Amino acid sequence: MLSTMEKMTILRSAPLFMQTPADILAEMANLLDEVVFQADETIFEQGDPGDAMYIIMAGSVCVHSGGRTLVVLEPGDVFGEMAVLDPEPRSASVTALAQAHLLRLGRTALTNLIASRTEVAIGLIQILSQHLRARTTSMVEDYHYLQQVERLTTTAAAVEAGVYDPEQVAEVAQRTDALGQLARVFQRMIREVYAREQRLQQ
Repeated sequence: MLSTMEKMTILRSAPLFMQTPADILAEMANLLDEVVFQADETIFEQGDPGDAMYIIMAGSVCVHSGGRTLVVLEPGDVFGEMAVLDPEPRSASVTALAQAHLLRLGRTALTNLIASRTEVAIGLIQILSQHLRARTTSMVEDYHYLQQVERLTTTAAAVEAGVYDPEQVAEVAQRTDALGQLARVFQRMIREVYAREQRLQQ
């Protein structure tokens, strides 16, 4: 079991509570429960009621939804605070990647802290802002990816119509992932088909 001082140190390492005075941290430390999850063990499922938030002491967890990893969290990170503040069900599932030692703060305790301590409310606003920025970045990246997939599709349609322009996918070909590899293969095929058509015409 951790001492109050040790819990306070862990709380202080979390961005959510960096600005919280020591007397409030000491009060919070007494409200925290220590929980341990083994590797691959589910902490909560998407759709579960949000009854607590968690602070990672050691280990790591994966936040995921629909088979897609949204983020990997490490010691000092906080998760589960969205559903604690909002009565809606959990928006994603969380699974331990390695044995995860967590501090758990229940909804009632957190609500009371927010009502009485401005510093905690400000910390939560900062965390939620970070989540929003991360999600916005992800949406922009997803949109850009889809645009480049559309570029490949459009170029394929052009080839079918007899227009051979490998430079149409030059930007996509600069990617280092599977989509970029596909674009480079596609460019080579376009050049080969064009060369063959030229030979046939001659």
